[in-house]
Amino acid sequence: MTLIDLARTHSRAARRQKALWFTAIPLTAFATLLAVISPARPGTGGIADLAFSGQIIAMFTGIAYAAAFADFFTAQAKLGMHELEASTPAPGALLRTARVLGAFSVVIAPSLAVLLVMGLMQTISGHPWSLPGALAVTATIVAPAALITMALSGVCGVLMPKALGRIVAVLVWFFLIFSSSVLPLPTPNGTVFSVIGDAIVAGWFGADSIYPATGPLGFDGTPLNAAISLVLQLVIIAALLLAGSSLAERTRKR
Repeated sequence: MTLIDLARTHSRAARRQKALWFTAIPLTAFATLLAVISPARPGTGGIADLAFSGQIIAMFTGIAYAAAFADFFTAQAKLGMHELEASTPAPGALLRTARVLGAFSVVIAPSLAVLLVMGLMQTISGHPWSLPGALAVTATIVAPAALITMALSGVCGVLMPKALGRIVAVLVWFFLIFSSSVLPLPTPNGTVFSVIGDAIVAGWFGADSIYPATGPLGFDGTPLNAAISLVLQLVIIAALLLAGSSLAERTRKR
């Protein structure tokens, strides 16, 4: 079996998760509606609007992914995927990459479709860069957030019973994306560690961030800060994926 075939197999397994579709589709629709009618929308009719929409979509679809992927690192054993991976002549890192890409291709599809439709409508209205902008927003804002929630949910699912893991993952995601003066707890919001792309929309897309920059780790709205924020998110994703894979492998060998 080739890596492409293996990624397709993982993709088919992800598509069969009813919990994913029962939560992802309604939350994507709700986030889209909220992004369109929100008074906080930039209202430029261009890429800044797409960036804001991408942030709202990332926030709410993350709830679905946090609830759906508690078995992300353990489902392979139940579905016999380990035997398929063993028959694929490739290093372990590539096998894990195929696993992630297979599930991710399913996860990102609804958000990408919505943003492409928005970009097409903007293009028709006279904004020629909106379709490439939709792809850029998906790649730099929605995709990292989705991967973080998938991996976070998987780690929680390895460390605790699946039902509890789903609840904990959703609560952690809420903590990461919502801030309130009522609960003055430290959060990544307003810093380069933001998981909803505040530094990225300010630095690359010319939009206002959802949360203002704050503290010594606050972003300054420059392209460099946007790049730093994206790199930090990729590091977080890699750390979560490595931790989840390692913990699941230890559990499987017991």
